[in-house]
Amino acid sequence: MKFLLIIAGLLLPAAAMAEQCGPARGTAGRYDYYLFSLSWAPSYCDTPAGSRDPRQCGPGASYGFVVHGLWPQYAEGRWPQCCQAVPAVKPSPTVDEVSRVMVSPRLRQHEWDKHGSCVTDRQDEYFGKINRAAAALGLAPALPAGGVERIRVSDLKRNWPVPPRSITVHCKGRRLDEVRICLDRELAPMPCPEAQVKSDNCPGTVDLH
Repeated sequence: MKFLLIIAGLLLPAAAMAEQCGPARGTAGRYDYYLFSLSWAPSYCDTPAGSRDPRQCGPGASYGFVVHGLWPQYAEGRWPQCCQAVPAVKPSPTVDEVSRVMVSPRLRQHEWDKHGSCVTDRQDEYFGKINRAAAALGLAPALPAGGVERIRVSDLKRNWPVPPRSITVHCKGRRLDEVRICLDRELAPMPCPEAQVKSDNCPGTVDLH
């Protein structure tokens, strides 16, 4: 009996992880473009989830933008997710590199399960794409120094080397939450489809803190 309980205990975490990714929809490799999503860490760190994320939000952490994910999308506005079972993220030089811009191990696993599984079945291919996008686009735009609390959305967008039509800004209320950049399948900036443009929900000026 004890042996069976031990086996059940070993299997439960894997089953629980599989249950977290769903509902499954779409086929791996079939999508139109990517959203490269950057999260504004000060806003995230004020949420209950952020309070449980010591690496990104603990004492001494001072992140600005961090990578939320690279999301395959359909042009009409939907997206595939949880396309296939993928193994747990394993240590590798590629994962070490992505951890500098995608801080939370839990987030890396979640994004690999939900979104990476619709791109490839090889973790280093998916995280390598994130590294390439981060290197090309940058994560630390020249936001005004000196404790500035607000910024105009038009000024914020100009901090990335992409056309204005390729970037959308997302808020919770008046507070900056995320910036999302539309990339084609080769990771080049592209005009966002209309469905993504309509999701841009920020006022003209947003709060940073």
